Amino acid sequence: MNTRLIRVGNSQGIVLPKKLLQQYHLAGEVDLRPTPEGLLITPVAPPRRQDWDARFQHAIAQGQTPEGELLEGFADDFEESEWRW
Repeated sequence: MNTRLIRVGNSQGIVLPKKLLQQYHLAGEVDLRPTPEGLLITPVAPPRRQDWDARFQHAIAQGQTPEGELLEGFADDFEESEWRW
């Protein structure tokens, strides 16, 4: 796919088609990384626990309970290996 650089203030940019933005989950903040092949654009994942409230509300709306599968996947490596009760 070819596209043109466009002037954005004193810089230049590109317009990414909506289909590519959706396919690669690009929205808001992205990471730009130079590679030998060119420029790699990747989505920036939100901090692990930033969206907990929304995830809980969505799961509860689907009938899950905190005692069930709702808390599955919330633990990180520290909590799995280092935490002691």
